[in-house]
Amino acid sequence: MKEGPPRPYRMVARARSAAQTTERIMDATLELYRDYWLDEITLERVAERAGVSIKTVQRKFGNRDGLLSATLQWIGRQVTAQRFPVAAGDVDAAVENLMTHYEQWGPLGLRHVLQAQRSPFIASIVARAQGLHHRWVEQAFAPYLDSLPPADREMLFAQLAASTDVLVWHVFRNDLGLSAERTGQALSGILRALLPATPPART
Repeated sequence: MKEGPPRPYRMVARARSAAQTTERIMDATLELYRDYWLDEITLERVAERAGVSIKTVQRKFGNRDGLLSATLQWIGRQVTAQRFPVAAGDVDAAVENLMTHYEQWGPLGLRHVLQAQRSPFIASIVARAQGLHHRWVEQAFAPYLDSLPPADREMLFAQLAASTDVLVWHVFRNDLGLSAERTGQALSGILRALLPATPPART
């Protein structure tokens, strides 16, 4: 007697299991990326860390480049969802958003900066991350930026983008050893020194 088509719950269970395996492989790739240079990450190492066979990795991602690309895109989607939307003009909310992001992803961002010197692929990721950060600055501080003359806007934007960069977070958190709370206070102090008490009125 022939078996009928798979029951819906079986199909859902299989899809869920496949998704979990995919995520486990990308998690393993991310863990290795934190410990090794990009050119040292192999499918063998990923498979071993994820607890799957190399054939499973190849079936899902094709090859090493496909795996790395998919993993970094997966990270990018998480980062974008975390940083946007942000309440425009709310400095406290901007600092809270920034600290949540950097406490989770700051070390990886720093790793990107180091790896970019060895890999054009990672250099392109860094460039995209910088573009994302600039869009975040423009959105978070739009009420302070949009009413300014072009030259003043350009200067304030540059100051805000630099002050909220991951490297500044790194100096406070790691080089100076501040707690996350104190780092947030330091960033808030810098921003409030740059910005007027209230956004200027549009002319």
